[in-house]
Amino acid sequence: KLNWQIDLDIVEQTLQRVLQDAAEAMRSHGLTPLRQQTVQRALFESESLALNLSRSAAAFDLPPFAPDQLLNEDARAIIPTGFISETPLLRVLAVRHAIDSVWMPAFVRDFLLLALATTTVSEAGNVAFGPEVYATKAKTDVDVLYSFYSTVVRMKNDLEEIQRSQPTPFPPCQVALDDARLLSSLYQQEQIGIVITSPPYPNEKDYTRTTRLETVLLGYLKSKSDLRQLKEGLLRSNTRNVFVKDDDDRYVADITSVQAVAREIEAKRIELGKTSGFERLYHRVTTLYFGGMYRHFASLMPHLRPGARCAYVVGDQQSFFRVHIATAQLLADVALKAGFKVEGVETWRNRFASATQRHIEENVLILRKPE
Repeated sequence: KLNWQIDLDIVEQTLQRVLQDAAEAMRSHGLTPLRQQTVQRALFESESLALNLSRSAAAFDLPPFAPDQLLNEDARAIIPTGFISETPLLRVLAVRHAIDSVWMPAFVRDFLLLALATTTVSEAGNVAFGPEVYATKAKTDVDVLYSFYSTVVRMKNDLEEIQRSQPTPFPPCQVALDDARLLSSLYQQEQIGIVITSPPYPNEKDYTRTTRLETVLLGYLKSKSDLRQLKEGLLRSNTRNVFVKDDDDRYVADITSVQAVAREIEAKRIELGKTSGFERLYHRVTTLYFGGMYRHFASLMPHLRPGARCAYVVGDQQSFFRVHIATAQLLADVALKAGFKVEGVETWRNRFASATQRHIEENVLILRKPE
């Protein structure tokens, strides 16, 4: 998403081969590449990229399409039930097989995988967001190849417009895979002047489910152990990524405001007679969350320039027995302990929470590193 100087001629050339090979993979499993041939042909001819789904000579050299190797039982087990139907799944895997099998530069592969991720979630999958991701009515079949093709064309057209209208070179960008509580990737970077971010909120939203479908189908998660490893590197914000050895809560044991909210949540659980394993963890998730944010603030501090400013967009929460968690105010107390100056808390917006049928504030917490 941060690579703006892509050679789009190479994308176009590679796309034709991928489409042909994906079509052949679908045929090998008894699927017609396009479900509505007469309608789709007219659409394809109107695009800037012509579409030819005849078998290319190079297709004879491709490895056979083996869906069970691309998505084995271990990987299937971590896709939530109902998130995608079998035939659309087979079509998505056929496109991924083609992308994996055709040699291409890394930037083209990333470009096409991004398009496939979009197709998987928006077209092929049975998923919706409201605010947690959930399974919708199952789709028996989907024109995955056409959706993928049209997404690539749209992305290509957008980039052409940007490359024509924007001055070059584009600003340099870097992407790091890291635990936000450690920020070890920043040690080789220059000091930072501005941070603008929106961390998770303390609630019962499992953020790994939000991107689970495309993460698995694109091969980034292949087993429950991969999923656990991912969750272990995340800020603790829900009961589904709390582990026995977690101890981030010790960093906020002396912050009275955080401890008071945690005690209120636990008292409410006892009052309501709630005894499930998840419900017993609600108060602990709260302290683990703010303890993890303390670790984040403390890890970030040495990488900031003197006077650097930080903006954190966070929402108040009532996910735990409807006990109000004033996230921004509590994070201000946590940031003070980490050495920041708190410049203020500004209202960003009011949002309607469907679970509680109430309007809840989202705020921006403004912090500054002392000069």
